[in-house]
Amino acid sequence: MNARWLLIPTAATLFGCASVQPTQARRDVGEIVERRVGLADVVPEKQDADSRARVRTRVAELMAEPLTVERALQVAMLNNRELRATLEDLGVAQAELVQAGLLENPTISGDLVNSTRGYGLGGGLALSQSLLSAFLIPAKRNLARSRLAHAVVTVGQATLMLARDVRVAFVRAQAAEQALGLYRGRAQAAEVAHELAQRQFDAGNITPLDQQLFAASLDRARVELADAQLAVTVAREDLTRLLGLWGEDVAWTFAAPLDSALPPETELGNLEQQGMRDRLDLSAARFETQSIEYALTLRRRGMIPQLNVGISARNEVGDDIGHEWVLGPSLSLELPIFDPGHADIARIQAFLRQAQHRLQDMAIHVRSEIRVHRTQLVAARRKVEYYERTVLPRAESITELTLQQYNAMLVGTYQLLETRTDQIDSRREYVEALRDYWVARSELELAVGGRIPAREHGRAASH
Repeated sequence: MNARWLLIPTAATLFGCASVQPTQARRDVGEIVERRVGLADVVPEKQDADSRARVRTRVAELMAEPLTVERALQVAMLNNRELRATLEDLGVAQAELVQAGLLENPTISGDLVNSTRGYGLGGGLALSQSLLSAFLIPAKRNLARSRLAHAVVTVGQATLMLARDVRVAFVRAQAAEQALGLYRGRAQAAEVAHELAQRQFDAGNITPLDQQLFAASLDRARVELADAQLAVTVAREDLTRLLGLWGEDVAWTFAAPLDSALPPETELGNLEQQGMRDRLDLSAARFETQSIEYALTLRRRGMIPQLNVGISARNEVGDDIGHEWVLGPSLSLELPIFDPGHADIARIQAFLRQAQHRLQDMAIHVRSEIRVHRTQLVAARRKVEYYERTVLPRAESITELTLQQYNAMLVGTYQLLETRTDQIDSRREYVEALRDYWVARSELELAVGGRIPAREHGRAASH
């Protein structure tokens, strides 16, 4: 299957069938998720009771183990209620495609008359069918196919946005939990310093000002720890909502800490080409323009006067004929005198020009978004690498040297604790830098329309 498929649904979807079930359209969305997110079998082809039962079983299996980002993505694709509601757009579009291929129902009419001269009842029946509705079926189907294609790529874009949101929420929750552990270490160091200062103050070895300064440092550390605990709760709930979980399932745990292995980056030019080719919201804008073009064609064809043909049967009554049934063809023709349709066509043409301008504007924004997100990714990567190469080793070295001087009684306990606190702060800032990198990468993947291919090797590619 080549990359061209990623812009339009398969032929089976576009050319439709008699079924109103969007099985093929849902299969197309599943293919998008598999190719662009890397997840298979997360978009059920049907919405019957058996499918829902299998989804519940699969979610329970996934939640039975600690969460990885891959498990979280699978749970979200299967269990997120907003995505499941969005998938129903495929059913609407599929039904409209089936509807577009049907003739209008024939019209039956009748009348009943009573002779004023006492000859009895008479009347008739007429059956008519619009010829114009049959003539417009090809144009209607083209419009409905375009709308179904638009629905597929729109739903596909919703899956990519959900994947981005899950990845971002996942790394933020991971970083919040790791930062909480570091804040605990910082608070413990502040408690040790405060207890030591209190004992020295009681012994008369430090001034009241010094004792109060250490107490204030402990206050700040405890407030920061409380903020970190709140941040963990909020971050976990953000992810829990995206996963569609409640009840006992909210007590999930992470399988591993924040990943520090950064993948290689891709050249900007390649990313822009990928975005222009693969962005599903850009494809949706193209299908929107195409739909309006088909609507314009349909309206122009609809300017042909409405023509209904049929057959009429009447029971004639009179003094010379008594009762007699007569049978013959019927014909009715619309006279487009007051509304020839020019205003409606002008309105659709204006909509078409709007859609074309918006498509061009979106293409400009796509390229700009890719440039911005890649710049953010490169900057975040450099920050992570600087912490790994320089900041963390230096903080560790300072702590070791301070400990050596402490053992030699060249520095005091307070200086050792302060050095340890500084090392904890450096480690926390490194975790935040890692979090920002994975957030930036998730945003870039959404900006280019899918997973970023690795075309370069080594971290030097980011410079």
